[in-house]
Amino acid sequence: MAKTGLVLEGGGMRGAYTAGVLDAFLDMGIHFKDIIGVSAGAANAISYISLQNGRNKEVYRRFAPDDKYLSFKSFVKTGSFFGMRYVFYEVPRIHLPFDYETFKNSNKKLTIVATNFKDGTPFYKVLGDLSDDNEMQYLCASAAIPIASTVVRVDGRKLMDGGASDSIPIAYSLKKGNAKNVVVVTRNKGWRAQKGPASNLVYLRYPFHRKFARAVANRFDYYNKSLDMAAEQEERGDAIVFYPSRPIEAVRFEKDPVKLLKLYQNGYDDAIDKKERLLAFLRGSETVELENTR
Repeated sequence: MAKTGLVLEGGGMRGAYTAGVLDAFLDMGIHFKDIIGVSAGAANAISYISLQNGRNKEVYRRFAPDDKYLSFKSFVKTGSFFGMRYVFYEVPRIHLPFDYETFKNSNKKLTIVATNFKDGTPFYKVLGDLSDDNEMQYLCASAAIPIASTVVRVDGRKLMDGGASDSIPIAYSLKKGNAKNVVVVTRNKGWRAQKGPASNLVYLRYPFHRKFARAVANRFDYYNKSLDMAAEQEERGDAIVFYPSRPIEAVRFEKDPVKLLKLYQNGYDDAIDKKERLLAFLRGSETVELENTR
């Protein structure tokens, strides 16, 4: 039986789209066992794994407007636009409880993608117990956006956003044996990354880590190649790729819950619209459980 991976792009607050797709998967009884997530993709995946349908939606609705969650004030105070301790520790432990036990005991496996600050290469880590502060730090690292965040130090490593080196890790999923993949992208179909003048800022920001700066500056090229690979896989019948079907109003650092919930609903609706095709694609897969489906 073929193995099927679930590949989740990041994109900051555009991850609301992914949250909608994942909640639809739960409603449809679709459970992927092998999930690879980058940044917001990984952050949304943990509630999918813990079976907390709607939890991510509440995060975007209730906490996105809070300056402790995301703001320039946070950047001035902590060096990161996202309040990492608030987002990854306070919210799941106090304000919107995360089910650590269900995550830990799940048969689903989450691999997060980060980037080595030393040389700009991708770093992959399987997470199993998020009640362990070190494991949660790896999740933080995957979301530590260059320039907009501080470097995350964990287990002697220095890591940043996985999107800097492997934004859509379909090649990694194929390499680890997933002949088929479901990929969730947080840009509209046809969108292409471009190298802008801001790319050179990373060399000024990280003058002593030029390999890392080079990876960030050339991210547009890696990103487009991953898009092409996903499209080629889909054309061959080996992938299903989700792109937002409606114009995206939310930006990477979006705080407006109305825009975020529209994007969430777009993800949910897109997944439901592809239900029959998706179920047919996934039936018989060794790494997907289909609950209450024929």
